[in-house]
Amino acid sequence: MYKIIPSADLRNKYSKIADFARQNHEPVVLTKNGEGDLIVMSIELFKEKEIELEIYKRLADNKMDIGKGHFVTGAEISKQLNNFIKKDHAELVNELEENYLKNEES
Repeated sequence: MYKIIPSADLRNKYSKIADFARQNHEPVVLTKNGEGDLIVMSIELFKEKEIELEIYKRLADNKMDIGKGHFVTGAEISKQLNNFIKKDHAELVNELEENYLKNEES
């Protein structure tokens, strides 16, 4: 559960609030007139939350891509790797670029 304090304490007890947020690695909720108003957190926690949001965004984007059919199956990758090992590399590079660019444009 978050620590909840009145916003007036921010001015008078800044160091104590900042120490609490850093040491406990959790946000502090500031209230104004008894209602939640702001959240204060350490820079480290803020950076972690930004990274988490970026990961969730990428996962959502990937899920949308899969729903649109923009993916390569394991069998297709195996085939491409076998071709790469056995055949002319330039031909495979062209094939991969065409498939990748086609999916990127969609």
